[in-house]
Amino acid sequence: MLWIIFAAAGFACNSNKSVNIRKKNIYDKIVFEDDFNSGKLDKSVWWVSNQGLNWNNEDQAYTPDNVSVENGKLILTARRESWKGLSLRADNPGRTVSAEYTSGEVNSKLSWKYGRFEAKIKVASTKGILSAFWMTPVDGTWPPEIDIVEVLGHDSSTAYFTNHYGNPSAHGMVNGSHLFKEDLSRDFHIYSVEWDKDSTRWFVDGIFYFSSERGVPSKPFIIRFSLPVGPDWEGNPDSTSVFPCRLEIDWIRIYQ
Repeated sequence: MLWIIFAAAGFACNSNKSVNIRKKNIYDKIVFEDDFNSGKLDKSVWWVSNQGLNWNNEDQAYTPDNVSVENGKLILTARRESWKGLSLRADNPGRTVSAEYTSGEVNSKLSWKYGRFEAKIKVASTKGILSAFWMTPVDGTWPPEIDIVEVLGHDSSTAYFTNHYGNPSAHGMVNGSHLFKEDLSRDFHIYSVEWDKDSTRWFVDGIFYFSSERGVPSKPFIIRFSLPVGPDWEGNPDSTSVFPCRLEIDWIRIYQ
């Protein structure tokens, strides 16, 4: 998610040919899964963001009211509504801020190093929205970061895959993307990443699309789902934007 410096690296629409995409999948044991069928979010596994000030100059405040479990799905909802309160961001907790939108984000309390990480997701589609399924270190440092999938609401036929590496003063990233024939927001799709000490490989519905050997992270990561509103990459909503809009997660599975 925190990657809005496009000059750092170019996009690629196909795989890094130096990586063996036929590499045997060694991740065949499920070590975590959540199908959200209990009717409520398991707070022993997930924590919900409650933060009025965000990065990338985003327009939203994240509130618990924008996170729900409905019909066996985890739902993050973005709304056009006024909000005012404390920043609560770790580096600026006491500042009072205002937002024109609210939205939702959830993060895992558990962490994993290496594996196959996948979720069945229906992304949001409207101008000014970004659907994100991503991973960051459990120790709170950044980078590294793996963006398993990001989809812009005004371009919901394109999936983006990114690996961030380096350090805050020398941030590098490698990016891939793929333009699909269908609108990804019209149905659920399975987005996956395989991550080992040598490479990171991205898949959609089990089909390989991108890989990288550059800056492969080696820290335990948490899982994150978020639905930010504007503006650095996705841009501000406009008169065509429709709210509320939703990011829906049917299930998540992690293999090692």
